Amino acid sequence: MALKHSIVERLASEAIRLGAKTLEIEYKNGHEEVFALTGGVGYGIARLRSTSPEAASLRGELHGIARQSRRIAIGDGNYELRCRVSDSFGEDAFRVDIRLVNAQIGRCYRRSSQ
Repeated sequence: MALKHSIVERLASEAIRLGAKTLEIEYKNGHEEVFALTGGVGYGIARLRSTSPEAASLRGELHGIARQSRRIAIGDGNYELRCRVSDSFGEDAFRVDIRLVNAQIGRCYRRSSQ
């Protein structure tokens, strides 16, 4: 059975919907906490138990994106995800930058009146 969307893609989609340009994922009290950051303000958008298969999959995806950036299509835009991994009290913390690569804009032709 194929996975329809990756966990990172779902989280990035939610962050984009909120107008955020960054995701931060940190371990706290047995959970992976996910924040969408915009203008210095963080919004908690997900909380996964660290021992769950979803959290393990999320960490694996993030380590993969840290090795090589990933492009995803959300709505009418294509986005590039770049991830940095840092140490936070002995646990991995992740920062994912979300950058719009190009937007697909529909063309509108106006008939000239001559």
